[in-house]
Amino acid sequence: MKKIFITYPIAPAGIERLKQHGYKIEMNEQHRLLSHNDFIAQFQNADAVITVISDKVDRTILDLAATAHTPTKIFANFGVGFNNIDVAYAKQLGIFVTNTPEVLTDATADTAFLLLLAVARRFNECQKVMQPQTFTGWNTVQNLGVNLSGKTLGIVGFGRIGEAMAKRAKAFDMNVIFSTRTEKTSEFATQVDFETLLRESDAVSIHTALTDETKHLFTKREFDKMKPQSILINTARGAVINEADLVSAIKAGKFFGVGLDVYEFEPLVSDDLYKLDNVILLPHIGAATIETRNKMSMLCAENIIAALDGKTPPNLVW
Repeated sequence: MKKIFITYPIAPAGIERLKQHGYKIEMNEQHRLLSHNDFIAQFQNADAVITVISDKVDRTILDLAATAHTPTKIFANFGVGFNNIDVAYAKQLGIFVTNTPEVLTDATADTAFLLLLAVARRFNECQKVMQPQTFTGWNTVQNLGVNLSGKTLGIVGFGRIGEAMAKRAKAFDMNVIFSTRTEKTSEFATQVDFETLLRESDAVSIHTALTDETKHLFTKREFDKMKPQSILINTARGAVINEADLVSAIKAGKFFGVGLDVYEFEPLVSDDLYKLDNVILLPHIGAATIETRNKMSMLCAENIIAALDGKTPPNLVW
């Protein structure tokens, strides 16, 4: 019987699909990430492994996967990103790596727009007012937010999620511009270069993948080029932003507000970010809906079934 190892509890739909196919399931039942040593100890001799984006699948793990008595044929990543896996080395060893694209587009775009609305209307500060014995009634001059209608939203990275964000912003009568590596057209937004986007945007939403080129795409240099009192949203990957530079810029009064769902050193978050009133923090819930999680787990299952049946997985990333 072929064995599937799952590093972290996932939605049941995909697990049931794998069981129906006759596979034995072994799963880390604890809602905590495996240490590197625990990962090594538990995954060996599994025909397939479902990983989450916080699992570091490096050369050590891939070498063990390739040379085990029962070699691991596929690492099915539970997420659209896959920068946690050494994909180039996996390809060299002939080990499949897959992801779960498309199914999380709307949920992640919803989260990004939720943050944009929440920052614009100062939800964080308003929540602090609404504590017991604190609220004294409405006020004409306190907790004033900003309108989104008529403002310019700049979207950095214009894949599926970026375009879905543009569609939502357009419905709020925003002017939408975007920058991306390749030339694209969209009914919801106009393409501009990155420098123009920084200069003209009232709000910037990040939707680019994390690569060597995009790591620390946003540093003090980029913040200095943005409009004073602009809004910054990140639901992509934390390391796209230099977090220390971001904290300094917020403290210096650069931003009207910032909304984050991802962090450079996740799960560690800068203490300063917790303390800043105009910063809204979410616990990496971009795709966290019941429907989306079940679809993601089903994609993992279908990728594994294809690989173990000797076929090319539908969501192969190399």
